[in-house]
Order: sequence, then structure tokens, then C-alpha cells
Amino acid sequence: MIQKTGIGVSPGAVVAEAAVLRHTALSIEHIPSDDTEGELSVLSSAYDSALSSLDSLIAVSDDEKSMLAILRTMLSDPEYLSLIRENITERKYNAAWAVEAATEKYASELDKLGDGYFSERASDIRDAGYILIESIQGFMISAFHLTKPSVLVADYLLPSEFLRMDRQYLKGLCLDGGGKASHMAILARSADIPAVFALSDFSSMVEEGAVIAVDGRDGTVVLDPQRKVLSEYRKRSDAAARDEAELKKDAGLPAETLDGYRIRLMCNIEGLEGIDGAIASGSEGIGLFRTEFLALQSDYLENGEKMDHVYQEAVERMSACGPVTFRTYDIGGDKALNGMKINEENPILGWRAVRFCMENRDMFRRQLVSILRASAYSDSVRIMFPMISGSEELREVLSFFDEVKEECRKNGTAFDENIKIGTMIEVPSAAITADILADYVDFMSIGTNDLIQYTIAVDRGNEKISYLYRPLHPAVLRLLKYVVDSAKAKGVTVSMCGEMAGDPDYLPILVGMGFDELSMSAHSILESKKRIRMLDKSCCTRFVNHVLSLSDAASVEEALKEFLDTYGKA
Repeated sequence: MIQKTGIGVSPGAVVAEAAVLRHTALSIEHIPSDDTEGELSVLSSAYDSALSSLDSLIAVSDDEKSMLAILRTMLSDPEYLSLIRENITERKYNAAWAVEAATEKYASELDKLGDGYFSERASDIRDAGYILIESIQGFMISAFHLTKPSVLVADYLLPSEFLRMDRQYLKGLCLDGGGKASHMAILARSADIPAVFALSDFSSMVEEGAVIAVDGRDGTVVLDPQRKVLSEYRKRSDAAARDEAELKKDAGLPAETLDGYRIRLMCNIEGLEGIDGAIASGSEGIGLFRTEFLALQSDYLENGEKMDHVYQEAVERMSACGPVTFRTYDIGGDKALNGMKINEENPILGWRAVRFCMENRDMFRRQLVSILRASAYSDSVRIMFPMISGSEELREVLSFFDEVKEECRKNGTAFDENIKIGTMIEVPSAAITADILADYVDFMSIGTNDLIQYTIAVDRGNEKISYLYRPLHPAVLRLLKYVVDSAKAKGVTVSMCGEMAGDPDYLPILVGMGFDELSMSAHSILESKKRIRMLDKSCCTRFVNHVLSLSDAASVEEALKEFLDTYGKA
């Protein structure tokens, strides 16, 4: 028996036989070709085939659809494609060699910029390169087929490989590398697959068919477990299945504390595909509709009627549940439109979101009109602007929005004159001036993913400094409390839509601070609702007052653990 501890990235327990995947280097002939026109033709055909290959992949969840959109973006990057063509025309590389060289050059440049965000982009471009090379060579480089229920043990796993698998047989996932913020971690959580990453050389220890026990919550894996351990993990797995069934029975109950404090729990989605899951989970609305992922589809921006239809259908289907909050395009960073060049050292802090939209006003105007048209079908439509840094930027965006509304009035376009307007709180400057921003909006939504890493200067995807990424850092907690208090003082609704909102262990703090709404993935709602119904608001408020007096994240984490052990878990 061998036990290893890694990073638990997706909760759940499972026992199954291992399917082992160890990647080998691509076999590409580095043979020059003088037939540049022929090689360019091969590249063109392969490119079309690669895009078709992506289109054929089955994406079940919004997170999977997001990953496909990112791969399409990487595959269509104009600078990347230009470099491939340059390798063919100037260096006389054959098509496969040209793609390999361009992919590694592009990825290596990203790697040099640091871990975390840039290493994820490097991984994405390598994945896109693999897809393109396999189209050139005419066979599946990364095909891996599961034929029975298995725990997949691998040195690494590309998102495209994950999306190609018959995931009905994928019961657990163990990878040598990776972390909680990686794309594969997001995909595993979205698919409810127990997963443990950062297991070092674990894949080299495992033989095909060996029995493995996985606990994705505490990050432990056991190879060839003894009978007692095997029994314990099977009990955990059975208990998890029973808990899930019980949670679904309570989907229709309100998220209300023992002393009557009601919180609206809503879903984050990226397209119409997420609505069924939201409704099934008992969601009371859509707290975050990430509209940029629709914009990454090739024909979306050119087809205004399609945009109108998507927004209208979302509103109508959710009408019995609650509001639909459309976040305007958060384009830029890792979400670039086809043909859009982003040559920035730090695109996450660069030309993105409203900054990009305000310089592309025709595109922005068309989206605002579609959202306004959708509001004619329900008085619960809300619009939210991302990456607002302060009141000056917010006023400029709202002024443009007023212009669009006036154009709609002149054109006879019906819309809700009282449509609710909100702003994301994602950067410290917005959080610190929340009392000022509250004068201009009806609601605020805190995006903790960005706010935390900007506040404590820690890239949450950087494994080297992952120990510093602490959502319970006193600076983060003080900002959250200040935003909530500022909103409440002005009668403004305050919500949270980042990953912190979907972690049930943080609920005592969020309830105690007085959040009105929390928005999360559909599979997080049921557990969060159960936890809220076990809490007492007044007790949580006293707890928050206590943790706000603590001096470091470790002390807060320990206090929260003690609270959960006493009050917060079944």
C-alpha cells in the first residue's frame, strides 16, 4: 500500500481500477520542404479540420464550453498563425514542423513571463498546437479511451483530451502536476469528478488495473489499499452519493438561516446550456451571465438576431426563478476575439472589459441594445459592468448606456425603463471607493477571483506562491466588509459571484457580513443551501466581528475551522 498527498481540487471519494496515461513526445519529421504553396495548403486544410474537431467535441457544462472557446481563441490567434506561415514560407519547414516550432516558441515566451496565468496560456497554446498537428498528420495524437469505470492516473491531461473522453467511465482523476486554479481542476469540478493534483511522480508508480482510492476533498490517494482502507473509502463514496440524493430533495427550500435571514442563491452561466442545471438546483436567478463566451463564437457578433434570441430566451426560461444578470463583455486577457491582437505584458491588467468595449462602441452598443430588448420581456433583467476601477470610469460607461437607451426610445425599441444597473467589484480601487460607486448603481457584485489576487499580489494560478493565496487574509476580509457596509448604507444590493461564494465553508463569514446574494455554479447551490439553513445569522455576525480583529490569515482559518466544527457542518 502506498499513500500520497497532493492538492484536492475536486471533492468526492471513489475507489476504482487505474487507467494510466503517460504522454510521449510527438513524432514529427523535421524535413524541409520547398513546396511552400503545398505546405500552406496542407496547413489551411488542417486548420479547418482542427476547428471542426473542436466543434464536434461534446461540452456538457458551461465550464467545458468555456474551455472550448479558449482553445478556439488560441487556435485562431493571428500572431500564432502568422508565425506558422512564416516558418513555412521563410524557413521552408513542412507544415507539422512549422506548427510544432511556432507552438513551442509562443508557449516558451509565455512561460518566461511567470507561472499562473501565463503558464495556463502556454498550456492552452500547446493544446491548440497538438490539435492542429494531429489534423495535419491525420491521426489522433491525444486519443485516450476508457472502456470501464476508472480512475485516470496521468502525468498531465490536456483539456482537449478530457473533452474527447467518454466521461461516463471517468470516476476519478490523479495528475502529477497542476493546481486548484488550473483549467483541468475547473473541468473536474464542473463534472463532479473527484480529483487530486500535484502528486509528483505518482503516474510512474501505478500499473494499469491497480486499485486506487481517491479523496478529492483532503487530497489523498492510496495505491493498492489494504482491506480496512478500501472499506473506509467505499463508505466515503457511498455517503457522498447519499448526501447528494438528500440535497436534491431540498432543492425547492429557501436559503434561510435558523433566525430567518434570507439569502438569494443564484447561478453563474455562460450560455443557455447552463439554465437547465440552474433550475434543477433551485437557483433563484442568474447572478452572472458571462456574455463574452458567446461572443467568442465565430458568427455571434455578426448576427444580432442570434444575440437577441439568446438573451430573450434566457430571460423567459428563468422568469419563474428570478433575475438574469448580464455582465457585459469581459473581452481581453485570455478571452480574445478572432483576429484581435493583444500584445501586452500583463493583459489581465490591460485592455479588457469596459476598457475594450468603450473603444469598440459599435460592438458594445449592439450588446446593450440586445440586453435592453430582453428587458422588455421581464422586469427582472439586470445589467452589470465589469472591471470598473472607480467612479469616473463608471460614469463614462453609464453615460454611454444612457445614449443607447435614448437611441432605443427614438427607434421605438421597447425596454424596461427601470432596468437594474450594477457594477463588478474586482479591483481594490473599486472596493475602497464602494461608498462612492454605490451612488450610481442598484447593486454591486464582488468578483473575488480577481479581487483577492489583486489585493494580496498573488497570482492564484502560480504554484510557487500558492501558499500565499489566502481568501481569508485580513485585508481581503476588511475589503469585503467595507463593500457590504457601503452598499447597505446606500440601500444597494450586494452580492458575490467569485469562487469564494461557491465554497460552503466560507458561508458563516458571508452570512455574518450580510451579503444579500451569492452566485455560484449549479452544483454548489444545494450544499450551500443546506449549510445556510443550519446557521444562525446573529451567531455568524458575532463570529465575523471576532475574525475581523485577528491579525493574520492562519488565525482566521483556525477560527473558521473551530466554528464549522461546532456550528457549520452536518
